[in-house]
Amino acid sequence: MGTQMEKESFGAYITEKRKEAGLTQEELAQRLYLSNTTVSKWERGLSYPDIALVTDICRELNISEHEFFTACDDVAASRQKADAEAYHRQIRRVQQFFLFSYAATLIICLICNLAVDHTLSWFWIVLTSLMLAFSFTNVPLMVTERKGEKCLGSATVNLFLLLFACWAYTHGPWLGFSIAVAAVSLALPWGIYYLARFCPKHRGFPALIMSYITIWNVFLVLLCVGVTGGSLQQALTITLISYISAWCIFAVAVYLPVSGCLKAAAICFLADFSIPYFQLLMNQILNEAQPNLYTLSDYFQWGTFLNPASLNVNVLVFAIGLIGSVVVLGIGIFLQCRKYLKEHAKEKIIY
Repeated sequence: MGTQMEKESFGAYITEKRKEAGLTQEELAQRLYLSNTTVSKWERGLSYPDIALVTDICRELNISEHEFFTACDDVAASRQKADAEAYHRQIRRVQQFFLFSYAATLIICLICNLAVDHTLSWFWIVLTSLMLAFSFTNVPLMVTERKGEKCLGSATVNLFLLLFACWAYTHGPWLGFSIAVAAVSLALPWGIYYLARFCPKHRGFPALIMSYITIWNVFLVLLCVGVTGGSLQQALTITLISYISAWCIFAVAVYLPVSGCLKAAAICFLADFSIPYFQLLMNQILNEAQPNLYTLSDYFQWGTFLNPASLNVNVLVFAIGLIGSVVVLGIGIFLQCRKYLKEHAKEKIIY
């Protein structure tokens, strides 16, 4: 659509300059050794002149090549300006839609709260909830500099206001715990934002982000255990076991120097084998003594699959995942071999 409008504008410019030169389409075509149809297509915005004809066109239309290319740039600039204006109009419509929706919701809730309770109570929960939503819908469209920081800041303030509004309505001893959980939870996006903004981007940067997520998760577990009174050793051990698989998959996805398909196969194998190991370690940690508990060897015995009545879902998922991993590995090896043969063939041609 945009290219067509640019051609039409440029065609109008050619038409204007041709008329100023006192030439008809047929005369201009004859002087350029072209057909009338070609010139007509230029002026109707169906095509552009060939670059080799620019000098001849400029001579016949009594314009310089600078004027010719400036006209082209003016057409592109006009189109960019029109696109920018259309984009800003769309942004304003989106902002107005959200503002109207929030205002309508607030007015309805205000009237209902006053009519039913004769006071403002749960209305403040609605207000702070919409303020939190405003942080994600309107603030990103309103700010232009340091957008991420301002959006996160607005969301942080409004989240705590929402917690206070909920506590003021329900009361109870849960406010302190909620504020602590919210603070720890907000540490994740804030930390990632500042790491991405201030840390130099190098090969170890993804590992730095992953390390921060791991440490953040440990603090969240410590907070939850401190509040609920569970076993700290069990909680940290389970977290450690969970992150062993996560780190292995991360290392393969980011740092393993193979093709994407082979990476996918390795990730599938890691994710699949984490099922039996995770189940067995969890049962050992939690000291669960189950009469029909599978051992690691049961995952690799055909007899386990030939007895559907006692087949464990984890064993079935492991088998399906193992088959899928082998298939992806085969595809990856095939693609890698084909790539190697192509490169080897090109080297032979060069030498």
